[in-house]
Amino acid sequence: MKEISLPSEHGNLRGMVWDDVDNPIGTIQIIHGLVEYHGRYHETAKYFNERGYIVYCSDHLGHGLHITDGKLRGFFLEENGYEAVIDQLAEMNSEIRKNHPTLNHYVISHSLGTALIISLLKRNIFFNGVVLSAAFSINPFLMYLNKLLIWPEYIIKGKRGLSDEMEKLTTIKQNAEFEPNRTTHDYLSSDQKSVDEYIADPLCGFKKTTQMWQDLANGFINLWTKKSFGMMDENIPFYLLTGDKDAVNAHGKQAEEIHNLLIQTGFKSEFRVFKNMRHEPFQELERQKVFESISKFYSQNS
Repeated sequence: MKEISLPSEHGNLRGMVWDDVDNPIGTIQIIHGLVEYHGRYHETAKYFNERGYIVYCSDHLGHGLHITDGKLRGFFLEENGYEAVIDQLAEMNSEIRKNHPTLNHYVISHSLGTALIISLLKRNIFFNGVVLSAAFSINPFLMYLNKLLIWPEYIIKGKRGLSDEMEKLTTIKQNAEFEPNRTTHDYLSSDQKSVDEYIADPLCGFKKTTQMWQDLANGFINLWTKKSFGMMDENIPFYLLTGDKDAVNAHGKQAEEIHNLLIQTGFKSEFRVFKNMRHEPFQELERQKVFESISKFYSQNS
């Protein structure tokens, strides 16, 4: 594996490529979730390397290697941060296709990544298969309430201040479903080792800035609609997977709603619920089942 550091419209494009592959059959672009980074996907990448896929993962602005480079944790940009993250995903995609023009191209997106990939696909980019892990949606009224709630913090603390209110509405609320709690992040996985590694990692689980929450709310406007999905290439096949214990997406119900909306819009979409899995299927005790199901999906769309 090798670190990626490339010129970008928004500073540097940072991430990782796992390319120890003989006779590659395809590429996978991983789009990670909120307050995590490429380091959470080493096992996933190695699994797919062994099956012939070269794997790339760029860290979102305010995440991963951007933080180790000295950028502020949990902060995209001063303005238009959501679109800047999509820009960098598009830059990563261009680099992948430049390096491997004859291969099929696939995606694994997780949590926040499932929203980001929808935004990316609306830019007329095609993949041979797109995986949405732990997909979620937020209704417009709730987004409006969240923006109202965070506004006092935004004014008092400024763009770079950390939001305590949104932490209560997200991480703390989601973790409360697993009381009595062992840790602050029990909701992520039933694999205690994986949860402990997440908590011990300074590049995971940190609070987000008020500006990042504003950026996400702006990026999510009208995202999960037929009109929005109608802007994507109708030939892209989708596979949605979720755990039935996922506190982030209403125990998989929101993922199923997205799957149904894709079908209604004319897409080929598959949906699977994994029993007793929480928010991070790639970090669960039975994650091999998740890997195998994705491998099957890619093979069927090769």
